[in-house]
Amino acid sequence: MNKIIAKPLVEVGGVKFGMKRSEVRKIFGEATEFKKSKFSKNTTDDFGFCHVYYNQYNECEAIEIFDNIEVEVDNKIIFPTSLDNAKKVLVNLIKDEECYIDKKNSVCIYIPYDKMESILFGKVCYYN
Repeated sequence: MNKIIAKPLVEVGGVKFGMKRSEVRKIFGEATEFKKSKFSKNTTDDFGFCHVYYNQYNECEAIEIFDNIEVEVDNKIIFPTSLDNAKKVLVNLIKDEECYIDKKNSVCIYIPYDKMESILFGKVCYYN
């Protein structure tokens, strides 16, 4: 997989927010489960190219994609690219430490040291 098409608040690569863990694995393949932090309410699935986060009911609530995959939104590559290119599509991005967050679309781009490392798409109100 070299490119993923994302529809903020709806789906990423065919995985819809709210899908059960078993359905996500049918689309993305085998995963390794791990706890992201000691505060995690559930395990996260590591698919190599992305992490999928679940609520306590094993429903997908966020997908984080890493910089070895291109992400397309509205027919434009927004990751990995320049912040200016991403802002042409995600016009509500606001700096928050090492991230740029678009709360309206539940998207976060992690950019430490001026290089995009990951992009996270969340369900509606993920950042509220």
